[in-house]
Amino acid sequence: MNHDDLRTRILADHAHLDRTFESLDATLRAARDSESTDYLDDVTEDLSFALGEMLEHFGVEEEAIFQQIRDAVPALSDRVDGLESAHEVLCNKTSRLRKLVAAAKSGFQPLDIEVCLDLIAETKRLIHTHNRQEVEVFLSALDSMNDTDRTRLLDDLDRL
Repeated sequence: MNHDDLRTRILADHAHLDRTFESLDATLRAARDSESTDYLDDVTEDLSFALGEMLEHFGVEEEAIFQQIRDAVPALSDRVDGLESAHEVLCNKTSRLRKLVAAAKSGFQPLDIEVCLDLIAETKRLIHTHNRQEVEVFLSALDSMNDTDRTRLLDDLDRL
């Protein structure tokens, strides 16, 4: 796998998150002027899906790939730590959105759509920044690894 292939692969792995948050954004923008709360079921489902995907994908990266990079290229450890921190922030923002929607769905409080749209916009920005940083770290790691470590990392990336 060459650098362009890897870059394409990493961006494709995260594309479903981009699409999910674009869909959430569109749904909430459409709901802004509506009296109905029917959209809350779709938003709840999308947020649950996004969080589940994040936890699964980020878990594989953190447990296998990131540790391999730390072991093989210790100079990248701080950057890998930054990627892990970004995972936590992304999951926390998604969890916060899910809690806001759940409170509205249960009737506990009305949904502040503008707050949700701001959170979604911020999450989308973070996803894009994270994707770029992850590509940079993975490519730097591959350039610095010996053949054995490089093959192992590429094999694990193929399993994502």
